Amino acid sequence: MHAAKTYIAHTEVTTMNTVAIDMDGTLLHSEGFVSQENAQALKTLQAQGHKVVIATGRGHKDVNRLLQAVNITPDGIVSLNGARVFWKGKLIHESHMDRDDAVHLAEWLTDRQYYFHVYTNHGMYSPSRSWEFFMNDLDIYTQDKEGGEEIKEAIRRKADGHHRQAHMNELHSAEMIREDDLTVYKFLIVSMLEEKLAVCRKTWGDKPSMLITSSGRDNLEIMHPHTQKGKGLLHLLKHADLDLSTTFAIGDNYNDLPLFNAAAVSIAMGNAESDVKHVATHETTNHDNHGVAEAIHHIILRSTAHNT
Repeated sequence: MHAAKTYIAHTEVTTMNTVAIDMDGTLLHSEGFVSQENAQALKTLQAQGHKVVIATGRGHKDVNRLLQAVNITPDGIVSLNGARVFWKGKLIHESHMDRDDAVHLAEWLTDRQYYFHVYTNHGMYSPSRSWEFFMNDLDIYTQDKEGGEEIKEAIRRKADGHHRQAHMNELHSAEMIREDDLTVYKFLIVSMLEEKLAVCRKTWGDKPSMLITSSGRDNLEIMHPHTQKGKGLLHLLKHADLDLSTTFAIGDNYNDLPLFNAAAVSIAMGNAESDVKHVATHETTNHDNHGVAEAIHHIILRSTAHNT
């Protein structure tokens, strides 16, 4: 791939595109940073008059932290899978879970020793024993694997880094959600044990007031059914008076499918789940090989050039 090393400022284009990009497994390297190649491609888009929207399961503060490291300011952010949508730094839409649902789910997960954390209007919360539950699952996952101790240490170190960066608050009990009047946007449940995640999905998947999706094989995301990346993108487009017919979406996992359904053109990463690749309009390279930059230079900008 030949990513552009410089970009042209103040270039006018006839077609102005909106490009919605997932983060984990897409814009981010597997080590958790935005590569210079991807950053330069985003700058090229914005310099040529296109709009860059980040559509992610992460919170908007985390998005800004990661992008500020490479001097990128996105035009819009669809955060927490669409629970909170921002345009030019201002909150324009919000959806949240039913509080009783959140309390019951937190009780069920804690009683059954799942690691989880909750995204709320006052930051992220996790039960005090949640980390212990994660490590128990990790012990089971690695016990019969060759090089199990090395695998366990690598996963533990990475997870510990994420946990510390999140500035996690302690959820003393599920009732704290009600007592502290917390607005709950999303639950993230993490386990390497597929059967354990399957039990959770089976137990809560039929509840009409909840939506279950995933951003990786080791997690589940649970939120209100109106909380979807695709719906978040549509709110953003309406607010900013942007054209749906010139939208592109880039992603890799199941929580990106609503985004693909909403956008005019969808691009799956080379590392995407097969179901995601199946519905995508195009495919690019792996996220560790600057697949977003590849998509921008060889699909999005070429498409724009052909339409002008």
